Amino acid sequence: MSTVLSIFVALLLLSLLVMIHELGHFLAGRALGFSILEFAIGMGPVLWKTTKNGIQYSIRALPIGGMCRFNGEDEKIQDGRSFYLEKVWKRIVVVLSGPIMNLLFAFIAAIITLAVFGDIMPQVYEVNADSAAYTAGMQQGDFIVAVDGTRVMYYNQTVDLIQAANREGFDVTVVRDGAEKDLHFTNAYDEQAGKTVLGITITGDHMKFPFGETVTRSAAYIVSTLTETLKFFGSLFQGNISSQDVSGPVGIITYISEAVRSSGETVLRLMVLISASLGIMNLLPIPALDGGRLLFMVIEVVRGKAVPPEKEGMVHFVGLILLFGLMIFLTYNDIANLIRG
Repeated sequence: MSTVLSIFVALLLLSLLVMIHELGHFLAGRALGFSILEFAIGMGPVLWKTTKNGIQYSIRALPIGGMCRFNGEDEKIQDGRSFYLEKVWKRIVVVLSGPIMNLLFAFIAAIITLAVFGDIMPQVYEVNADSAAYTAGMQQGDFIVAVDGTRVMYYNQTVDLIQAANREGFDVTVVRDGAEKDLHFTNAYDEQAGKTVLGITITGDHMKFPFGETVTRSAAYIVSTLTETLKFFGSLFQGNISSQDVSGPVGIITYISEAVRSSGETVLRLMVLISASLGIMNLLPIPALDGGRLLFMVIEVVRGKAVPPEKEGMVHFVGLILLFGLMIFLTYNDIANLIRG
């Protein structure tokens, strides 16, 4: 696939994730009786539109996301059908529905990915002679699926689980010829090295699981993405993140276009990651994002009355300006990183 075509496909895939987000707002709004002015695919000038039941459905020129525009959402008009005159619990449901739709899509896409391709699991590539693994009966080709009773949910977790195992003795569960087998390890802790040494070399290979475990692993991946996102922001506030550790729109499009040229599995895995991250990011209490709007609604519930619309609008406006500034910086950073290679 050519670079230009892969970039175009990447734009469409990223737009799909944003459209799914907006679809969450739309479906919740329709179900709860909100007045919706427009549901659009893409941004910019309108290329095509039609109106049904008072809602304008449109396709816009730029294949970058989409939008669901509610009556009175930004203008704070008081015509009886304004977004901000609806009950607060309804507004909370509508605002939450966008991020939840992204997380639901990521969960379903993860299940499909694991069901079709399997998960990348640690597989024994080599067993050293006279090692703890050799004594325990571990063989080349064994898949490691649990350590000391804890299931291995992803490849990079393996070493941490081994080091956290009981020094006195522990079991490693492997899959060999399609069946699980428990191998008992003793004397695997190396006093001189100060760590547990099995005496093996591992590599990553695809392994399929029963549907129930596929669902469990998919849920665990979403939770792991949430945890890593929170850790990232913690490191960011501590100043431990450099400009090369973050990506903006150009960087994301670049990653997706590279995945498109790679394989369908890579595209699916990246879509799962981006959709989950998009959902989690929008839940953060940042002005102008869903989480920022949700925060004001929670304040309304606690106070018993809404924050004055003009004050809330000003906070979101300042947040929007800062977000635009951040996007410009990240775009510049992406281009600079691409030039640096």
